Amino acid sequence: MIAIACVLALSVISLQGATAEENNKSAKENSNSVTEFAGSTIRSHGHPIANLTESPTGGTSQDQKSYVNNDDANAELNWQQWNKANGKATGKASIGSVASNPILYRSTGSLHTYSGDVQIIPVWVGTWDSTKKSNWNRVLGNLVTSLASTSINTAGHVFNTNLGYFSPTPILSWPTPTLTWPNLASATIAASGTLKNGIYQVSDSNVASYISTALKTNVISAGKKPIYVYLGASNTRLSSGFGTAYCGWHSIGTLTVNTITYSNIPFIAIQDFQNTYLSSCAVQSSKSPNGDAQLDAMASVLVHEIDEALSDPDLKSWYDAAGAENADKCAWTFGTGTAIFTNTYGGSANVTLGGLQYMIQRNWLANNLVKDTAGTACVLTNP
Repeated sequence: MIAIACVLALSVISLQGATAEENNKSAKENSNSVTEFAGSTIRSHGHPIANLTESPTGGTSQDQKSYVNNDDANAELNWQQWNKANGKATGKASIGSVASNPILYRSTGSLHTYSGDVQIIPVWVGTWDSTKKSNWNRVLGNLVTSLASTSINTAGHVFNTNLGYFSPTPILSWPTPTLTWPNLASATIAASGTLKNGIYQVSDSNVASYISTALKTNVISAGKKPIYVYLGASNTRLSSGFGTAYCGWHSIGTLTVNTITYSNIPFIAIQDFQNTYLSSCAVQSSKSPNGDAQLDAMASVLVHEIDEALSDPDLKSWYDAAGAENADKCAWTFGTGTAIFTNTYGGSANVTLGGLQYMIQRNWLANNLVKDTAGTACVLTNP
């Protein structure tokens, strides 16, 4: 496992467990170095859109995996349609019993989970209004850190649902992660490339390129273990299916510094979006917990993608027989009854974290034990 620090012009890459002398040597060797970040040729199946109603046009055993080839919008849409029709539990199970269609550990995984001291690092792309960007940074940052900088192994923590994916696992136990969101006053990278109806089209591979640009231009100041988050402004669109098949996705990349390459670094892609996609990606299109429907929608999607990036970072470790990862199995479920409340903006919310309220989706427990009357292992938090 690696630890990464990119502080302005100084890039320091060290292997976990290296001696102080080795780290000092690494710092000298990498001073003023240029980093290259490259995405994998595959990514996760995205967070599904809410209004996916079409019937699948195909769907064979080759679709039953946790990932899809980059930029393959047709394969992504087909899998989402097929998974909606075939991937859900076939029957209700009683509370305390094992749910149908369980999520399982796959021995092909090489990374297993992403653990330790993790920083979720935003990379802002496109034309962001400074006030809006500041608000997004505040609301999403508060969500990520949620209970200060404590480990997810804390009762009521929004990412505590992932605890079972770390300890114990069928192979070994990794330390549960501590999550932080750097409070950056960073520059925003201008969008470029193909325009369609005035919107920059951002391919899956473009996302990794923007992250690479951020590293080379010293936009970010990273911590020990990064998960990069591409945040596209509303004048961009993730072109492999945002708003038509998915609302966000995660993948892994490689980071090269001075000819040395480090692999299995997770990154996530979400974005601000035009009102065209409100019915696809927002559970509340007018009033919402923080007064910004797009922001509140992406807060829920970000939870979905972080859940999966932590538990299935290599895209080959934890998923069910239909190829759905843990958060896929609970997409667009938020709890019922008293679990939902109305906040000061008049929107619905289901959790209060750091003084802010959110409407975030639930996550599937690694033990597959049913926790709700719907017969699923979906929970919001896992005390």
